Amino acid sequence: MPYVRSARMLRQVSQLDDAHFADWSRAKLACVVRRGFQSVPYYRERFSKHGYQDDVPLTADRFARLPISTKDDLRQTPLADRTCPESGMLSINTGGTSGSPLSFSVDRSAFAREWAHMHFVWQRAGYRPQHTKLTLRGRRWDGPTAVRFNAVHNEWIVNASAPMQSVIDWIASMPQGEISWVHGYPSLVAELGTALEQADSGLTRKFRVGLQGVLLGSEYPAAIYRDVIERVMSSNVVSWYGHSEMAVLAWESARGIYQPLPSYGYTEIVFDHPDDDAGRLVVTSYDNHVHPFIRYDTGDRVSRVDGPDGCPSFRVSEGRVGEFIEDANGQRHSLTAIIFGRHHRAFEEIRHVQVEDLGAGNARLLIVPVDPGADSASLRRGFDLDDIPIDWRVELINQPVRTESGKTPLKASGTTGSCLSNMEP
Repeated sequence: MPYVRSARMLRQVSQLDDAHFADWSRAKLACVVRRGFQSVPYYRERFSKHGYQDDVPLTADRFARLPISTKDDLRQTPLADRTCPESGMLSINTGGTSGSPLSFSVDRSAFAREWAHMHFVWQRAGYRPQHTKLTLRGRRWDGPTAVRFNAVHNEWIVNASAPMQSVIDWIASMPQGEISWVHGYPSLVAELGTALEQADSGLTRKFRVGLQGVLLGSEYPAAIYRDVIERVMSSNVVSWYGHSEMAVLAWESARGIYQPLPSYGYTEIVFDHPDDDAGRLVVTSYDNHVHPFIRYDTGDRVSRVDGPDGCPSFRVSEGRVGEFIEDANGQRHSLTAIIFGRHHRAFEEIRHVQVEDLGAGNARLLIVPVDPGADSASLRRGFDLDDIPIDWRVELINQPVRTESGKTPLKASGTTGSCLSNMEP
């Protein structure tokens, strides 16, 4: 029933005009803020300091004066002081792309609401739950089995510990048209695409029969991955923006532009200075009354594209905290911007790239080359980074550095003993 109610609410709210949506979202915010003030010590203390009174109507101006909370603010507060306990609630822990862990809780209907919204995003591209997926999301298990079936989500799950060749062999053994969708981290899906491209061309044609599209989540869908996916698999790519905190979920309405789902949460772009082109993405969850996220700073900077207040479309300008590097002068640079926001000739010769921050204006580019015999010095010259006072070094590796969950972070913590060559200054 929570799934059905959420799906129905999403359809209804999506049909509201701007004026009626503003009234609806203001009423939702009033309930969220009042409950947080009355039931959660963290918000009661913070809101009181800013003059909030729960017996005074919540206007847009009053809401905008409430304090913004960062992940650090919440992490420094005991979980019990920011939670309104209830029977059946679930504990969640997320490190996000920044590697900064945060524990919080959700009510028992949270995942049903989540799937209602996710299916809405996927269905816009033609997905139906009866369609069979091939899923690459970092799942691991012991044993030689490369792929196994999960009936709950009607999907074949790839073992992240299995060699990609064993996945290719499995695809070759499956009936034509078995897979309707590929779902996973962009880096892993691109790795499969590269392996398919290197295999017999007939296998790629067989795999594409019945394939309706690709669902990309949990990582930034950089062009270095996306171009391979669209070329080998399908141009019908579905990407979305979201967080484990379940306070914002936005679908990609045009390449690189994300439109928040109106019934999921309230979205703001907060500018530190009036002349700034990009602002902080600040979000409020509508329905997690167990652990509310009220005016929560996602750590991402975005530029507004269009859309009404509370539901503005945006383009991500800078990745969240942790995806930055300091140069020799102490100035911070967004890794997403300098790696994926520039045209690097080297991208034509590499499969994956990550950055290891060595400190004091020194960094290492961890590169998986197309050609294992590639020259590291030549690849270094293919990166347009000379205007940044950082001593960049190149290390060629066999495979990307991954987290325990199988993700490929842009900012890596180091190599895993899989070097192809010596480091090139």
